[in-house]
Amino acid sequence: MKVEIDLNQEDFWKFNKYVMFNLPKYKISMILSLLSIPVSCIIVSKLLGSGWAFAIVVGVIIGGLADVLFLYRIKRRTMSLVKKNDGILGKHIIEINEQGVFDSTDRSQSTCGWSGIHELRQDKENIYIFLNQLQATIVPKRSFTDQQEEAKFIQTVQQYANKSFIGG
Repeated sequence: MKVEIDLNQEDFWKFNKYVMFNLPKYKISMILSLLSIPVSCIIVSKLLGSGWAFAIVVGVIIGGLADVLFLYRIKRRTMSLVKKNDGILGKHIIEINEQGVFDSTDRSQSTCGWSGIHELRQDKENIYIFLNQLQATIVPKRSFTDQQEEAKFIQTVQQYANKSFIGG
């Protein structure tokens, strides 16, 4: 089965957000990072003699702004990775058969046998065939002509990989 996809920057960013906020190993680190800044601001304000109400307000405001900046920097780094590595974005042909997953672009080709598939995940917009904990073949669901084609793709991947998709 072949699917032609057009991977854009937003797809790649959504994949990275998915990894940060949904995979247990990274989710815990991300939550701790995002909570540590506001909590630290509250503690410092309190140690400097501020009242609880003021310390909490300062912590939430400064911490919230710092968290937004933190996520912006992560997105900027992610997008610079895309610019440095040709072949991540653009047109891909994803082919699945009994031997594995084949991803080809104008610049490169990659193959992964089914025994090398780490995990299968999906969200509302994308299908992720993880080759390891951080690298996945991203298949935007908009690439399918209809839900039947999407369902057939998912069923075929599950059958060959002998794994079930997480999420949905």
